[in-house]
Amino acid sequence: MDIGSVVNQGLIGMQKSQSSMLQSAQQIAQAGTTQRAEAPAANQQSQDLASSLINLKVQSQVFDSSAKVVKSADETIGTLLDVKA
Repeated sequence: MDIGSVVNQGLIGMQKSQSSMLQSAQQIAQAGTTQRAEAPAANQQSQDLASSLINLKVQSQVFDSSAKVVKSADETIGTLLDVKA
């Protein structure tokens, strides 16, 4: 696997997690604006809210991990250029 593909995979991971975080954030925002319903529906809504909050946290960690992959690849490229010079 070459350095370019590692950077590419890191960027893809960052984009996917950013998209998922945006979707979870929208679900969280919409949960506060929906009208109150019956108790079973409200229970389902609270489970959806909890699921969205958990997904937001998980995707934040995935984003950070992907950013570290990109940073490491960048540092490796820098080291290789220094060695070649």
